[in-house]
Amino acid sequence: MFNLTAPRALLMVIVSLSEVLLIVDLVLLVVTIYLLRTSTKEARGRSHLIDQLIQATRTFSRAEYFTEVQEAVGESTSYIYATVTGTPPKEDEHETIERLLRQFARASKAGVRLRFILPKDPGRLMMGHRYKSGGSDVMYNSSILVSDLRYMVVDGRVTVLGFPERSGAEEPTRKGYKIYSEGVSLMFKERFESLWESPSSIDYDSYLENTMKEAAANTPGISDELLASLLRLPIEEIRRGKCR
Repeated sequence: MFNLTAPRALLMVIVSLSEVLLIVDLVLLVVTIYLLRTSTKEARGRSHLIDQLIQATRTFSRAEYFTEVQEAVGESTSYIYATVTGTPPKEDEHETIERLLRQFARASKAGVRLRFILPKDPGRLMMGHRYKSGGSDVMYNSSILVSDLRYMVVDGRVTVLGFPERSGAEEPTRKGYKIYSEGVSLMFKERFESLWESPSSIDYDSYLENTMKEAAANTPGISDELLASLLRLPIEEIRRGKCR
C-alpha cells in the first residue's frame, strides 16, 4: 500500500512556503513603497532648502555691493566687523566712499561698535585714518586674504561677502553675496576676532608711528609734505605719527 501521509505532509510544506514567500513579497513591497516616499520627501526637502538658500543669498555687482553694504550698516544696532582692502577710492568712487564713511560715522555715534582690519601696507594708512576719524577701531594684518575675500559681519545675523574678478591685492570688489544666517555670521565673526587678537595685528596709531620711523630711516631728511602726499594723509597726521 502507498503511504499517503508523506505526500500530504509535503503538500503542506509547499503551501507553507508559498505563504511565507507571499509574506516576504508583501514586506518587500511595503519597504519599497516606504523608501520611495522617503526619497520623495528628501528630494522635496532638498529642493525647499535650495529655494531658501537662493532667497537668503543674493549676488550683486560692484555698484549694488556698496548699496547693500550701506543698507546693512543702516540696519546695524550692535556691531560691524569687516576686513576690507583699504585702497584709496578711484576717481569715480569718491562720492560713494564718502557717503559710506559718513554712514559709518553716524553708526558709531549711535553706539554701534565698528572694527576694521586692513592689509598691512603703508598705502592703506589713508583709509585707516578715515575709518578711525569716523569713530572706528582699526587694525592692520599682513595675513588677511583681501585678494580673494572681503567680508563684513553685522550684528551676528548678516554677512556681506565681496570678491574681485581676479586675484590681486589691488583688485576692487566686483561681486558680492549677502547672506542672512547666524551660523555663517558666527563663523566669520570668530575668524575676525582671531585676527584682531593676533600678535601679528597692529593698531592704526602704532602702524603710523612705525611707518614714520621706517620712512626716516630709509629716506633721511624726507619732508612732512612729501610724506603726506605719498601716503595721502593730512600733514598734521604725519607730524602726529612722528611725535608718538
